Amino acid sequence: MTEPVLEVRDLVKHYPVRNGLLRRSVAAVKAVDGVSLRLDRGRSLGLVGESGSGKSTLARVLVGIEKPTSGQVLVDGEDVLHLSRAGRKQLRRDVQMVFQDPYTSLNPRMPVSEIVGEPFAIHGIDPAGGRRAAVGELLELVGLDPEHANRYPHQFSGGQRQRVGIARALALRPKILVCDEPVSALDVSVQGQVINLLEDLQAELGLSYLFVAHDLGVVRHIAHDVAVMYLGRIVERGPEADVYDTAQHPYTQALLSAVPVPDPSVRLVPAAPALDDAASTRAVGTIVLEGDPPSPVDPPSGCPFHTRCWLAPTLPEAGPGPDASGTPTGRSGLRLVPSVCETEVPALVARHDGGAPSTPGTAPAGAAAHVVACHFARELVAHRVEA
Repeated sequence: MTEPVLEVRDLVKHYPVRNGLLRRSVAAVKAVDGVSLRLDRGRSLGLVGESGSGKSTLARVLVGIEKPTSGQVLVDGEDVLHLSRAGRKQLRRDVQMVFQDPYTSLNPRMPVSEIVGEPFAIHGIDPAGGRRAAVGELLELVGLDPEHANRYPHQFSGGQRQRVGIARALALRPKILVCDEPVSALDVSVQGQVINLLEDLQAELGLSYLFVAHDLGVVRHIAHDVAVMYLGRIVERGPEADVYDTAQHPYTQALLSAVPVPDPSVRLVPAAPALDDAASTRAVGTIVLEGDPPSPVDPPSGCPFHTRCWLAPTLPEAGPGPDASGTPTGRSGLRLVPSVCETEVPALVARHDGGAPSTPGTAPAGAAAHVVACHFARELVAHRVEA
């Protein structure tokens, strides 16, 4: 099994909501609410979800910009939340970030030579051959002309500015690159160039990527594994092919159905999903979710997605039959819980890397399969036994 370079365990980040003259905390914005992830060395993990799901907050916590409320972040097995001052400085060398907006992430008053060379100055590093030569090599590595090092950010295009940001992130030779929607502000043609650049850099330098995006087409191109985030929680994760081809969570299916298909005949297919054919809801039409995402200040009880889920009202009260202990079970040793989504706490993420209810390459159909697959409608008996 590939060695993990980054592990996130039950990470929580809440922002207090203050009110009154004394500015007392009266509530909390639950931006990240118990997230667990694993990034293997030399691989890319795509983190997807609609705006407001907590992706960027999670990314900022991982690089140390935000301090988590609770949980663990392990880099090479070491908990970064309990590092010494010297350890935190080393962490900033090992984990770097590429920001979303190449227009505001670069100092407009500094030439590119100073922007890319600033990490060397901050960490007191004197590269072999001098700082100017190192900056030239970095610019050349990301496809820019080293002779343009004395230009200012406004003299570059959007794609070139993002390349400058990537060069700055690579200056300290990090192990992990956290990319927070690095191509969302770029034209489509430029997006392809930057994605290809990131893939080439990964192959050449052995980088590991946490790639945050809302464009599922871009994520599929670059990611080896995918995690789907909704309202501060991971609702589905697994290898890229499994998540895209046999998505099991209804939210993931809705996201995939919204990806534009360059075929006019496909767009003409009716969008209404059929409850007795879950596969068709992913292959044709668009699943239109009703309502807006709930507020992270007051998220729904139980499953956070049940207020917008079209399958929640169809969940049966029990599974196909009881096991030896009398507990209703489904396939793969799963114990089914009642279909009261607003009261059941999520028990197990619908993932494909362990306890998957369907055989590889196939997808269960209909509401019965949803009971087995959905994260709030199942739990592994071996992992949780109720008193």
